[in-house]
Amino acid sequence: MRLQIEQYRFRLISLIIILVLGAQLVASFGHANRFFPFMWYPMYAEAHFEGERINVEHRIYAVTRDGRRHYVDPVSDLEIDFWRYERRFARPLRDHKLENIRPILEMVVDRYPTFTELQVEDYPMIITREGPKPVPKRTISVVRREDVDEVLR
Repeated sequence: MRLQIEQYRFRLISLIIILVLGAQLVASFGHANRFFPFMWYPMYAEAHFEGERINVEHRIYAVTRDGRRHYVDPVSDLEIDFWRYERRFARPLRDHKLENIRPILEMVVDRYPTFTELQVEDYPMIITREGPKPVPKRTISVVRREDVDEVLR
């Protein structure tokens, strides 16, 4: 009788583990950085040292012929949250991987049809002994309208 109870207990625990792992797999399907056991932990992040410049955030500007810069807002212009904006739009745009962000580029062209270039600006911090401090922002990448149009053809 005791052996039967232990077998049922083992099967029940195994079933619970399988259900939890299966639920995690379903929840993480299609989401980058979620396949590692359960969640992304800061302890797996890269170490940073004093004097190092860290890109905290990127901002995208659509520049028109008259030189005006229009901030491409993630919420009102693209209807995405900050993390999707940063990981799925700003970083690929910065790296000129335009083919990967084709749907978002279509939205930008619809919103700002007269832009001549897209500028990627970083908003960095620098590590100091007193903690992170903001440093001057700078334009780190420029994507010409012709390059965008070529990808959208």
